[in-house]
Amino acid sequence: MVPMDDDGDAALKPLRKASGAAELLREGTADPQARRAAVVQLTGAAEASLRRLLRDDPHTPLEVRLRALAPDELPAADLVAELRRRDRISIELAAAFHELSARARRLREGGLPEPGDAELALRLTERLEWEAEAPPPAPVPVPEEPVFAEEDALVHPVPPESRAPRGGLGWALGALALILVAAVGWWAWSRGSGGRALEEGVALMRAGQTEAALPRLRSAVEADPEDPRPRLFLARIYRQGGRLNEARLEIRRGLEAAPRDAALNRELGFLMLDAGRPDVAVKALRQAVELDPASTAGWVGLVRALRAAGQPDAAQRIIDSPSTPAEARAYLNGAGAAAQAAPFPLSP
Repeated sequence: MVPMDDDGDAALKPLRKASGAAELLREGTADPQARRAAVVQLTGAAEASLRRLLRDDPHTPLEVRLRALAPDELPAADLVAELRRRDRISIELAAAFHELSARARRLREGGLPEPGDAELALRLTERLEWEAEAPPPAPVPVPEEPVFAEEDALVHPVPPESRAPRGGLGWALGALALILVAAVGWWAWSRGSGGRALEEGVALMRAGQTEAALPRLRSAVEADPEDPRPRLFLARIYRQGGRLNEARLEIRRGLEAAPRDAALNRELGFLMLDAGRPDVAVKALRQAVELDPASTAGWVGLVRALRAAGQPDAAQRIIDSPSTPAEARAYLNGAGAAAQAAPFPLSP
């Protein structure tokens, strides 16, 4: 199970109190005064949440935490610098906050709203919410058997008897066999619709029709909530569409049902990379390659995460290690520096 960060949730209270301003900007109101007020309000709420995030950080020195809520003692620029120094927020979030603060200052001085103001404010609030609640990867033991059994191994038919049993015992055994067959048939039928929905959703996704794929994958989740595969593909669609919070939620629910699933841990690593948290991505991708050492995507992702986390020597050791699968080493050696940005196969 992927835990939530209680401290992060408490820090987001100022931001959530400003949800009305965010909704107004999402609706795209034409009133410039309303837009100006909403952007200024969201900027102030974001700063208040950042201050709470620093105050509630147990690894921050007490003297800094005591100053966190006082703008006179800890200006916004110093606040962001402290959070960055402790790797509590990403550099992308810090840059977005600095830019939004400058725009809000212009608006407070009487400037007119510009087209990018609302978009930046909404993007910042979503990213701040994501990073404040970003979950660590769940501790996952290495499985002793495959996560997903082969489809033909899900049903175990009873081998035929060499000769028919006699009397009442034979009748009872025959009735029991009929009950078992009926139960297996009902089970297979009840899961069949979910399987078809999953196949259709994946086919639509791979054809680039992601919006059409979403309801089919949702149907697959409803048909079998314990199957992590529909949630994996939902998370991938959301991540690639920049909907990080929704991707995080699908991964969390998937890991609650299948904590040993390598693909979900791998997707968590890619999500953390996209969210600017390579340190957390390293942990998730290490678990993923332990669970599925044959996955080229997992090894390439781990190397990318290590490089992004400022550990190029560790990344090179993986490339040079004979324990790294030959296919992954060939890809990494062939791609060289371009491997950090080039697309690579993402097997489910």
